[in-house]
Amino acid sequence: MKNLKLFLFLPSLLGITMLAYGQKYTGLTATSSSGNASVAVDGDMGTRWESDWSDPQWLVVDLGEIKNVGAIKIYWEAANAKDYTISFSTDGVNYSGDLTYTGMAEGSRTDNITEINVDCQYIKMNGTARNLVYGYSIWEFEVYPQVAPVLTSIVVLPEKPSIVLGNTQQFTAEGRDQLNNPYTLSGTTTWNVDGSGTSITSDGLFSSTQKGLFTVTATNSSISGSTTIEVLPTNPNLSPSATATASSGDGTLAIDNNGGSRWESEQGVDPQWILVDLGAKMSITDIIIDWETANAKNYIIEYSNDNLNWNTYQSPTDMPEGPRTDRFYNANFQARYVRITGTERNTVYGYSIWELKIYGTDTVATVLSNANNDKISIYPNPATDKLFVSGSLNVDISIYTLEGKFVKQKENTKQINVSDISSGVYIVKVKNKLNGIDKSIKVKVK
Repeated sequence: MKNLKLFLFLPSLLGITMLAYGQKYTGLTATSSSGNASVAVDGDMGTRWESDWSDPQWLVVDLGEIKNVGAIKIYWEAANAKDYTISFSTDGVNYSGDLTYTGMAEGSRTDNITEINVDCQYIKMNGTARNLVYGYSIWEFEVYPQVAPVLTSIVVLPEKPSIVLGNTQQFTAEGRDQLNNPYTLSGTTTWNVDGSGTSITSDGLFSSTQKGLFTVTATNSSISGSTTIEVLPTNPNLSPSATATASSGDGTLAIDNNGGSRWESEQGVDPQWILVDLGAKMSITDIIIDWETANAKNYIIEYSNDNLNWNTYQSPTDMPEGPRTDRFYNANFQARYVRITGTERNTVYGYSIWELKIYGTDTVATVLSNANNDKISIYPNPATDKLFVSGSLNVDISIYTLEGKFVKQKENTKQINVSDISSGVYIVKVKNKLNGIDKSIKVKVK
């Protein structure tokens, strides 16, 4: 299998030297043992060749004349080949140079067959064992000549990271050739970033004095590549530890710190609302709403301390269609309840939110209101091994990231181990409801 890689795998894992190839050949024709072979070479990724449900089955691609072949890309549908061979012919009768592949992965995949360097007119794929009970199915069968590699694109890594305000992010740029294989960059790579308050060094180190979503671009040899980076608030996301209700649907799915689940309201009905109860009066600094395609064109953000009397914070109107993230920074209000009310939808469906993130601190409600909090302290800060809580009372200690993601917890104790978590700044929460203790502080872990 030395001439094949699964398209998403790293070449270094397969022990091969990847070459680059020219633009794919066009004007191909095809025949097959069964099914409509022409749709495997029509340049349309929405059509596919499907064979009969038996073994063996073959597909022959005709280049029109003898040409040099450097690489082949086969875009398989889920009904693909477990075992197959690729062979070559100049006359369509006598085939040779068999390349044999066995035990290939299940599921939709792209097989990138390289380092061929064969002169031929006909290429035959002969499937001998299937991964499913169905036939063989190929979206597209592409053929490339072998040419000198050229820089075609640049990938900026990591892709779409997020950092907390005050931190930095190191970016790197990687070149790609015509087949998306690694290409060594030469000369100088220049870096740029949009937005005020942001900067990036000549070697790709990003920093920002502002919260927001920014685009980082790397350019080498007139080829550019970009990614985005989100700079998050320094205060924690309070939503995961809150409760949520809604006019319809399961509101808790919008505050579960899971970007793969979402609140969905009843379809076709306005208005609809989702309400987050933070449990106590909090100092709110930022709100971020990750909308699904079924989002609000017009909506209202309100806050309250008694769930009866409401104040309007924002009333966005004519918001764009499609998946989007609405960001509201430096909110600067105090509330226990936050409510989002959709008054007009962008689609015929309901309202749908992946995550509703409410950032802030609980110092207003907890540290200042409980005298017992003044009697305890959390130390040392910074910490390297363990954190301790002063006083004679045992407490529950919870640690969260600044984004509000739960890290670890220990109950009924006066200490917690932090040597097993990554270096950084965390929110440490100490609670004992029976004794009125409820305190949070930021702690740096070395």
